[in-house]
Amino acid sequence: MGGPGGGRSVRGLWARAWAVSAVSVVFGCVYFFVRQYFKDGVWRFDLTLADKSLGVAALFLVALSMALTGIVYFSKGSSRLLGARKQYGLVGFWTGLAHGVVNHVLLPAVGLQAEGGAKDPHAEAAGLAALALFALMAVASNARAAAKLGPGRWRKFLRYAGYAGLVLAAGHAALLKWDSWTTYVRTFSSVLPSLSLPVALFAAATVLLRLAVGISRRRKRP
Repeated sequence: MGGPGGGRSVRGLWARAWAVSAVSVVFGCVYFFVRQYFKDGVWRFDLTLADKSLGVAALFLVALSMALTGIVYFSKGSSRLLGARKQYGLVGFWTGLAHGVVNHVLLPAVGLQAEGGAKDPHAEAAGLAALALFALMAVASNARAAAKLGPGRWRKFLRYAGYAGLVLAAGHAALLKWDSWTTYVRTFSSVLPSLSLPVALFAAATVLLRLAVGISRRRKRP
């Protein structure tokens, strides 16, 4: 990646990561807009829908960045996919940071409130802890940090911090939306589930996939 072609390749990875973020947020806005009609019988778009879409997109991007390890390992696909983990992870962090700013700054500024569960101190603590871990990873995601920590410790730090942050982020979503999820599973009353449900399941599958990678590698050791 040292030459001009490598620079274009890295720019392409960043462009794709930001494109996935943008598409995810737009899809979320449309999804929540339509779901609101089925759930409440109204067509209304406001900043709360964008706020939820940013949160779901952030969780999806972070989970995707970590899922690539297991996907490549078990599918024996191109290792070039692994090069995209950094971009998807960092864009996921910045998307999550935007969600936090909208939730805590912009919504109150325009006289809107996030969903009632957002006042849950446990949900708030889980979300802030996840952002803090992802921020540490963002600071450490460079060659200087790798040289300072050493390649082995650097990779372990990113791995454990990343999965801990993913679990906390999924826990944040679960604490906010658990009642909505269980109501949907019991009754299917809103026709469409909250988009956070399939994305949280994807995050859980990502963690299980990483555990499966670890088990498989240990079994292959002589």
